Amino acid sequence: MLADRPPLVTKRRNFLILLGVGLFDMTLIGRLFTIQGLHSAHLKMLADDIHFREIPLAAFRGNIFDRKGRLLAGSHHLYSLYAVPIETQDRLQESILVASLVHIAPDLALRRLRRHQGFVWLKRHLSAVETDSVKSQLHALPGIHLITEANRYYPEGFLTGPVLGFCGIDNQGLAGVELTYNRELLGQPGKVEEEYDALGHALAQGDQRVVLSKQGDSLKLALDVNIQWIAERACERAMAETGAKSVNVLVMHPKSGGVLAMAQRPSFDPNYFREYDAKMYRLLAVSDAIPPGSIFKPITLASALEAGSVGASSQFFCPGFKIVLGRRINCWRPQGHGPESLAQVVMNSCNVGFMELGLGLGIERFYRALDAFQINGVSHIDLPGEARGIMPRQSRATLLDLAVMAFGQTLTVTPINLLTGVAAIANGGELLRPHVVKEIMRPGGLVLKKLDGQRVRRVISPQVSRLVQEMMVRVVSQGTGKQGQVPGYRVAGKTGTAQKVVGGRVVKGVYIASFVGYAPVPNPEVAIMINVDEPRGAFYGGQVAAPIFSRVLRDILRYWKIAPSEAVTRPKPGEMSLVPDLVDLDPISAENDAAMSGFPVQFIGVGDIVVAQSIQYGGWRPAGTRLSLTLGRHRRIYLEWVTVPNFRHLSWDKSRSLAFEIGVNVAARGVGTSVTRQSIKPGTQVKSGTTVILDVDAE
Repeated sequence: MLADRPPLVTKRRNFLILLGVGLFDMTLIGRLFTIQGLHSAHLKMLADDIHFREIPLAAFRGNIFDRKGRLLAGSHHLYSLYAVPIETQDRLQESILVASLVHIAPDLALRRLRRHQGFVWLKRHLSAVETDSVKSQLHALPGIHLITEANRYYPEGFLTGPVLGFCGIDNQGLAGVELTYNRELLGQPGKVEEEYDALGHALAQGDQRVVLSKQGDSLKLALDVNIQWIAERACERAMAETGAKSVNVLVMHPKSGGVLAMAQRPSFDPNYFREYDAKMYRLLAVSDAIPPGSIFKPITLASALEAGSVGASSQFFCPGFKIVLGRRINCWRPQGHGPESLAQVVMNSCNVGFMELGLGLGIERFYRALDAFQINGVSHIDLPGEARGIMPRQSRATLLDLAVMAFGQTLTVTPINLLTGVAAIANGGELLRPHVVKEIMRPGGLVLKKLDGQRVRRVISPQVSRLVQEMMVRVVSQGTGKQGQVPGYRVAGKTGTAQKVVGGRVVKGVYIASFVGYAPVPNPEVAIMINVDEPRGAFYGGQVAAPIFSRVLRDILRYWKIAPSEAVTRPKPGEMSLVPDLVDLDPISAENDAAMSGFPVQFIGVGDIVVAQSIQYGGWRPAGTRLSLTLGRHRRIYLEWVTVPNFRHLSWDKSRSLAFEIGVNVAARGVGTSVTRQSIKPGTQVKSGTTVILDVDAE
């Protein structure tokens, strides 16, 4: 009996074997649990990557609208060509055929067909002709396929081009609003996944999975297309009349900080942005800090009044210069202005008076005011590339620096930053954040975020605001800004003429003519800044920029149907009166405007628009002088279609004049005096305002 029992050693051996088997089973079960449970999703993804091929589906970017819902930027489908190299058969022949169909180099096509990849782009964004050609030959191109992609388009062409910006080939924002709000506009791309075998061939019964793309959010801008047209037309006309290097017009709603228009010349069409010099992509009002000159004086005035260092009854004396730290600083009027009240200092734009204001403030309070108005910082507008103004550091600033800065020299500021400060004076003293985008919306129209009226801080009291307004009104009604008047409305404004600084030095004879103002007073609805860089001939802000301001303001007030706030006193016959600007008005409006200034008119020719006047706007003539107005049928607006003329062999100056008369824009490429080539063929029908690039050489 005892001999039949297994020895103790055998029992231990069996136990160890069973224990080992149990541990192995537990390890195996644990590993299976880890693979099939914890890591199953990750491992399945790795497996899918091996036998599923991914084809991207681009999302439509969100639309961009103006404040009234008019489309400024949208998306549409374009075809692109891709290849699955493993599916191709005769790669050499296919590369030659593809190259001929879509106009790429045959060796480039062959290199791409030889790649060891499941998906290769051959050419993206095909033209309509290329798409039709490929479709007709797809039967002879195994492994080569067409796919639709989203592409950006801008229905208004060059209108607001620098503001909107543009997108790259992958639908990503590269400039302007498109860049700032790229995350909101971009949307979510989708994809198509198809199963293929070990040789790379699609499985006939394989799975196919589709992840739909989602359109991005849309933007409603503060911009108004009609006001933008007004500003664009003003820029175009100013470039032709002044021969300036550049012109920019900035229009803001002072009660909300919304930018109603931002126009400039030179400009570009975002649909064809690659055809323009990259320098044209800059937003002049945002990216270029300029010496403001006298348009900075309202900031100095408001700061001094707010600080209490000066009052409305303060008196000044201008001998034509002031000595500061042993340096003589001249007033713009060499003979001086003599005794002046504060209102007269502003009306006369007296540099000596403003030096007194700055010195009365002192360095510390002056810089504190700059901080309050954000002049020494940035406005934080929702556009890329905003520059920061340059001025002496407070710790190193001297009384000489202070005296000169007080009237707008020895410092630079961007137009958007300065207009934001002037808008604060206009709206009662509240500094608001300037913005281009008014609302962010879902594709269905649900508003996600409103950006109007973002308050920064109060910078001056309502009482100081009203006092500065009244003084700025006198600048326009009696002072240096008379050509900024709009009959029937009280307009506040300030002229500016700044010497340009190049390479750190003031350049004599090179100026920026400016005007800033708002209306109607006392309840301003619009603030406008005009900057004309390097005008030829006349260069004072009151001569060059004020008339542009007047035209823009007049057209905006009429567009908004804001009734005149005061009766117009017509001058008596023989009294000197300012000749109004009547070009681009209809005959009835032109006759009424002329009558308010005391001028009878006679019309020459046939048409429904005034295209020329016998006495240029801004001249002074005795009331009763008859003005001859030439009528025509061509209004320079940007909705008409015009025929591109032949610019070849014309001089650059004649080409610009012809372009202005026709209603197109021109941009020079090269250096010379004669046009040798043009980017758009003569006789082509284009929308008025289209830019034609002219090659200018020395013939």
